[in-house]
Amino acid sequence: MNLQVSFDFDGVLSIPSIEEFAKELIEEGINVWVTTSRYNEGSNVDLLKVTERLGIPYSNIIFTARQEKSKFLDENDFIFHLDDEQYVITEILESGSLTTPIWKDDSINWKEMCREIIEFNLVMSWEGWFVLEDELDEETKEKLTEELNAAVEVEDYETAIKLRDKINELWS
Repeated sequence: MNLQVSFDFDGVLSIPSIEEFAKELIEEGINVWVTTSRYNEGSNVDLLKVTERLGIPYSNIIFTARQEKSKFLDENDFIFHLDDEQYVITEILESGSLTTPIWKDDSINWKEMCREIIEFNLVMSWEGWFVLEDELDEETKEKLTEELNAAVEVEDYETAIKLRDKINELWS
């Protein structure tokens, strides 16, 4: 499963600590995008330097040209979008978007919220396997169920990845 996440640029991915977080996600196999209110024309040198440094392809940059971001987020199946503008968070919530908006604010632990959404989506994908796969024998189903129950208790992403890989191994 290829999870996709989105970051605003100005005031978000332009901050070194958030750039480092995005780098971690990329190294863990998460598909990172930039969804910015900027226009594609004009000077975007700062944005392009950061995305190049992170290895984010130009095709993973969405320039909304001041349009509502929720329209672009749903088209790309992002599990979350991190933004520093409260009005963007509200707009995403009010739109009924399936993308979870996370407000990058110093008063909340946005990074932990991002991690929890990633882990939740990993567990949900495992549950989907059980629903879709009727041909498993009882022993394999039991092993997968044990692994899934263990994954629900996971609090760090690295362990969740290991459990996902173990389930994939049992699956094949």
